[in-house]
Amino acid sequence: MGVRTAEMPTMSIDKYKEMKVMNKKFVSIKEGVELYSIGSETLRNLAEEAGAIYKIKRKVLINAAIFEEYLESFRVWG
Repeated sequence: MGVRTAEMPTMSIDKYKEMKVMNKKFVSIKEGVELYSIGSETLRNLAEEAGAIYKIKRKVLINAAIFEEYLESFRVWG
């Protein structure tokens, strides 16, 4: 009898990248645009309103947890 190996599920590169971004504490503007499906100016404005912007020299990062908590304030109950 041969050694039986479990087949590993395959995942597309795009799906892997998406999961990697979703699990990050901080996201860049570019990552945030893809993750939240909004434009870069809107994202940056909302992130600033939320107090979720971090600047390291010229790099702008968004604290995803703070930003998502702020986004919940826009929820429409119906």
